[in-house]
Amino acid sequence: MYKIILIAVLICAALIYTKRLKKMKLKNSVQQNKISVLTSKLDKIIFKNVHLSQAKESYVIKLRMINLKSDEENNELILKFLLYSITATILLFALLSTVITMWYATITISFVFFYLIMFFGIAYVKIKINKIHGQFSVALQRFIDKYIISKNIKNAINNSYPRMPKEIGAAFEMLTRELSGAKNPEIPIKKFASELSYVWGHNFVEILLLSYKGVGDITDDLLRLNSIVLEEITTEEEDKSSRYANKMTFIIVYTFALIGIIVNLFINDMARHLYFYTATGNKLLAIWLMVLIAGITVISISERGGR
Repeated sequence: MYKIILIAVLICAALIYTKRLKKMKLKNSVQQNKISVLTSKLDKIIFKNVHLSQAKESYVIKLRMINLKSDEENNELILKFLLYSITATILLFALLSTVITMWYATITISFVFFYLIMFFGIAYVKIKINKIHGQFSVALQRFIDKYIISKNIKNAINNSYPRMPKEIGAAFEMLTRELSGAKNPEIPIKKFASELSYVWGHNFVEILLLSYKGVGDITDDLLRLNSIVLEEITTEEEDKSSRYANKMTFIIVYTFALIGIIVNLFINDMARHLYFYTATGNKLLAIWLMVLIAGITVISISERGGR
């Protein structure tokens, strides 16, 4: 009798659990549908602006090189990142509106918050891409070693990518797969150069295309390119060290300033009142944040110009 009751209880528990699981799946499905609708609307808005659309497409390509996902998946990833960033900014704006008295200070802080989210998102992609670019010289040397033996581009890529650093090796592996199923090898090779988005990568691809156009053995061209790349990397590292020092100086100064303001707000009631409830304090806070944005922008532009 007790066994029958126990079995009945277990069956009931299983049915209840299954029902709840179905409800949770349905709820998640509805939530995903809402997000899909919002991202679709956001995509249409971005598409109407040429500059925004081009910027989004460029990051879709960069993400494909990083995570090896399809363009559709990376497009959805970018749209979700933008949607969550906008949502967080709106929530922050609503929260600050109840604390800070001056509307322009609220708008400035919210804008800075959104700007910083975008900045760190872009910086993350840039760091990943720079890491792949930094591995190019090693990948080129591995390719040359195999090409000298086989004198065949497909075989050289196929045999060399497992010996390359992980990140750029994955990009060459993807190129191998696309070459194996391509009727015209120029298409995946040019696509590889576009996704790598690196000046030496474009030169490397041009040499590969020369081979497919009937030039013959490209060993000398590859060795010459390898020599130039190694020389340029040394120069780039010196410039990078100088830019890194400037960036670190800016970050250290602003970090200490930020820590000072936060500590002051926590221990000093008058400071809290000044910054949050007076026009002068709101202006100081807004100016400080705008200077932060200006500093980050100047550093970013100088780095881009240094390349």
